[in-house]
Amino acid sequence: MTPARRLPLLAGVALLCLAGCGLVDSEGQATEAATEAVRSRAALARRTATAVLADADTAKLDTAGRLDALAEAAGAADRDGTVFDRRAMPDGRYEVDVAYDGTGNGGGYVAAEVHVRLCVRLAGAVAADPRVTMTDVACGESLDQQPGRPDRVVTLAD
Repeated sequence: MTPARRLPLLAGVALLCLAGCGLVDSEGQATEAATEAVRSRAALARRTATAVLADADTAKLDTAGRLDALAEAAGAADRDGTVFDRRAMPDGRYEVDVAYDGTGNGGGYVAAEVHVRLCVRLAGAVAADPRVTMTDVACGESLDQQPGRPDRVVTLAD
């Protein structure tokens, strides 16, 4: 076999070896890890928001106080969300739009690091059973002004 024919063959073998070591999928692993982390924090925020809106003390607050309580439930330390919008709706529901950022690492022959962002809307009313919903929402433009822009924006379902 001539040297010119060996080069493509060797390149193909090297690619297969690297793929087997995880190089090709390390970015996918990192994205998956980061996405799982932000979805988990968003789910925790939803459970916390449900508890806050069901609390009798929240019912005693005015509209601004209720929005503050919901925003805190969405963005507190263990959830680490950034509230970028909030509103009280005419039907008595309260909504907060929150961004959750996360970084994941993928292993393999060459490691990868991926930063993702999940933007959701938490909505519910003050009630004994508030039924807080969580839906994907477009990320606020104000988030792009901050350092640490994501490599990818993810949704609840992708």
